[in-house]
Amino acid sequence: MKRILKYLKPYLGKLVLAAVMISLSTFCDLMLPTLMSDILNNGIKNKDFAFIALCCAKMLAVAAVSLGGIIIGTKLSTNVVAAFCADLRADVFRKVNTLSFEEFGSLGTAALVTRATHDVETVSWIASMLAGTVATIPMLFFGGVVLSMRKDIVLSLILLAFIPIILLAVILIGKKVLPLWDRSDEYIDKQNGIMRERLRGIRVIRAFNSEAHEHERIANATHVMAEDIIKANVTMGIITPVSMLLLNISAVLIVYFGGLRMVSGASSVSAGDVFAIIQYVTMVMNGVIMASFAIVMFPHVQVASKRLGQVFDAEGTGDPTVGRTAVLTGEIAFEDVSFSYGGAEDAVSHISLTIHKGQKISIIGGTGSGKSTLISLLLGFRMPTEGRVLFDGISTQELSKHTLRKAISSVLQGAAIYSGTIGENIRMGKPEATQAEVEEAAQIAQLADFIASCDGGYDYEIKQAGKNLSGGQKQRLSIARAIVKDAPIYVFDDSFSALDFLTEKNLRTALNLKIAGKTQIVVTQRITSAISADCIFVMDKGQLVDAGTHDKLLARCKIYQEIFASQTGGGSK
Repeated sequence: MKRILKYLKPYLGKLVLAAVMISLSTFCDLMLPTLMSDILNNGIKNKDFAFIALCCAKMLAVAAVSLGGIIIGTKLSTNVVAAFCADLRADVFRKVNTLSFEEFGSLGTAALVTRATHDVETVSWIASMLAGTVATIPMLFFGGVVLSMRKDIVLSLILLAFIPIILLAVILIGKKVLPLWDRSDEYIDKQNGIMRERLRGIRVIRAFNSEAHEHERIANATHVMAEDIIKANVTMGIITPVSMLLLNISAVLIVYFGGLRMVSGASSVSAGDVFAIIQYVTMVMNGVIMASFAIVMFPHVQVASKRLGQVFDAEGTGDPTVGRTAVLTGEIAFEDVSFSYGGAEDAVSHISLTIHKGQKISIIGGTGSGKSTLISLLLGFRMPTEGRVLFDGISTQELSKHTLRKAISSVLQGAAIYSGTIGENIRMGKPEATQAEVEEAAQIAQLADFIASCDGGYDYEIKQAGKNLSGGQKQRLSIARAIVKDAPIYVFDDSFSALDFLTEKNLRTALNLKIAGKTQIVVTQRITSAISADCIFVMDKGQLVDAGTHDKLLARCKIYQEIFASQTGGGSK
């Protein structure tokens, strides 16, 4: 919780001013029953219209000050809450971008979305409470009690007798709603996860006629979440009717005993005093109700704060500039590298290979053979469980992430396309690239004709995730982004799969001319993409089974022969 409160520090001045203005409004509200009591005791009783008019004018003035105070205080409080949420969300976003793949997978995308939205919104109640409730509750409670006691101590004690009952009810309710909020937040995560799966896999769901099953999954998660939220809110809602019941009972008792004391002459209490005490009882009860909701809401805020703490407490990948810096040339080596995702078996096991500077190599194998895991290790996204990955003889664990990212230009399996223009998407590879460099990269990626047909050319607006592009256009745009970056190492992870054979041939011919002398690593399932490589590494079930040129592998490697035969329909070279 302390970590969350530090986000209010820059807005402490506004927060204090908001609290002062809301306190001023509350103070004015406390003055009104006394003025009304004076009207009854002195104005109406003595039939003094001038006195009544004067008191009414005073009440209007006090009400105006109260209104001004609450408007200014609420506006300041709202601004603080909005700024607090913005700062907290920005830090959550920054932290998420530093999470390792293991941490990201452990928390889950759906849970991270919930933490950045729902949980931040929940903890924002702290800022709102500090601006208004913290100042209002004690003023309403103590101010109401003191002012009512000034009128009549005995009648005021009737009010105080009911407060312990309310507090006991609040404590019991708070203990009951805490697990409900905790479980409802978990199911919000699950609901977000199922919805993301459904939206991303809508075509597959329809193709396999699994809509009923998916509806059942989302319905179950929604029902559990909704039931817990409803139970929590209904349980919290008990506070208001219980408080109002006790308020009305106390008001009736005050009127009854006040009347007895007036008739018996045991006290100098008047009708106006009884009226004022009832008004103060109402204010005190409002303060108690506000305090009750604050007590009940606090467990929910604790749950949200704990969930945000899970994000902030993650170690992450650290500062990208920390570690050794070097100008890498493209020499790569895997020394007995193994990696496990946490299961019983290694995803890749005891991989040893060497890639020389300027060499063009291919990694080929079936689905699940460990190709993409090998690339994740190469890019430093994951660290080996055993062994070392070396660049120019330096381990990735020693190199700074900045050095590693600067040395590698990559296109991964999922083409990452962003909203913006075509030119902006290409320049992500090299922000300072000239228009000529952008056009050259597009030409090599076989995008020039497509761009020429677009309205605005390189200023053509792409929708989020490239929704107005085909699969092949997305891949070629990603390749153009990689080409525009000048790096000693280029990695293409199954990034030609959506291209037809003629487009791929033309692209690779132009690409080989552009990056000649640079280390080039192509991960593929296509024989045609691997056939011209200086060395082909064959992967199977997480193992490196063979390495060599196309002709040598075709002569001796059974797995390579099977891949070749399945894609060409025969065994000829």
